[in-house]
Amino acid sequence: MTTSERHEAICDEFLIHAERELLEGDLLQAAEKAWGAFAHCMNSISQRKGWKVGTHQRLRANTNRLLEQDPEHARYRRLLFGAVESLHANFYQELMTADEVRRGIANARELVEALRELANTGQQPVQQNPILDPRHSKDP
Repeated sequence: MTTSERHEAICDEFLIHAERELLEGDLLQAAEKAWGAFAHCMNSISQRKGWKVGTHQRLRANTNRLLEQDPEHARYRRLLFGAVESLHANFYQELMTADEVRRGIANARELVEALRELANTGQQPVQQNPILDPRHSKDP
């Protein structure tokens, strides 16, 4: 198994663990596992593309670089990324409720799927998440 394939496997494992930790009430671990799933997915993609990895700054830069390949959906997907990144911050601050962590895990799963599609095909239609999609806002 290549390093890239190992990152992909860890991503999938961490998404499962995140949901399990949430059910068990360990919000810190649930949030961090969802963040970790995203990070491993992005590191896998970055390695396959020959992009440098290893720091949070590079992770952010590589994510934005990949998201820009589909400008039509980049803004929405950056919102997903911000929501998923907040899961990582929660590990240190313990600010999120169980419902927020649950939504964060769903956001991580959606972002991972979008990143994989972008990496494999360039551009794919995005399935909008009504929690973050401004078109579904109740505000006038």
